[in-house]
Amino acid sequence: MATASRCTRSISRPRIASGFFGGAGALGELQHLAARVDYSGDETNYTLALTTLAARLTRRSMIVLFTEFTDPISADFMVQAVARLLKTHLMLFVVLRDDELETIVDRAPEQPADVTRAVTAAALLRDRRLVLLRLRRLGVHVIESPYDQVAERLVEGYVDLKRRSLL
Repeated sequence: MATASRCTRSISRPRIASGFFGGAGALGELQHLAARVDYSGDETNYTLALTTLAARLTRRSMIVLFTEFTDPISADFMVQAVARLLKTHLMLFVVLRDDELETIVDRAPEQPADVTRAVTAAALLRDRRLVLLRLRRLGVHVIESPYDQVAERLVEGYVDLKRRSLL
């Protein structure tokens, strides 16, 4: 007799709402708020999160989205939700560069398992690059940064948008 077990995944809901920020202290306020976000294994519900955000916005805004995507299906939902927001708002999308995957791809294999890891890592990086390319083609401004340079790159991205009169 065979038995089947069900694997259930929890879907995340928005847990922290920042309100609206502006001015010189906005980045510090956002950093403080972001530090309160706890890690979760819950799957991100981009549609709910971005729809909730869109309902709260009453005027054109710059939306900064710090996120990561782990599979093509969730990435597709994210791209669709972002596309709806782009009709009115400016999107700045921030992701951390995955140095670990890049290291696995670049390292010369020493064992057969290393080849498998490299092929898997290359496929994940390819999927990631395709999603970022789709976002850019939609008009999203994408910042991909090492974790220790996110604040600097975010400020550079903001200044660039301001210089180009997109804000």
